[in-house]
Amino acid sequence: MFRQLLDKVQGADIPMITSLLIFFVFFILVGTYLFIIDKKHLSYMSNLPLNEEPTAIR
Repeated sequence: MFRQLLDKVQGADIPMITSLLIFFVFFILVGTYLFIIDKKHLSYMSNLPLNEEPTAIR
């Protein structure tokens, strides 16, 4: 199916393949970052809105 699309659209093969590669590289980098990130920092950031005391509006 992908090959047929590339054959029908003239001159679109480079931008389509480039955007597909950017898409996969982005999600591989995000997935890698999620495994490397410090779990304490992740826990701190997830509880941050709950730990704040309400401030009075003057």
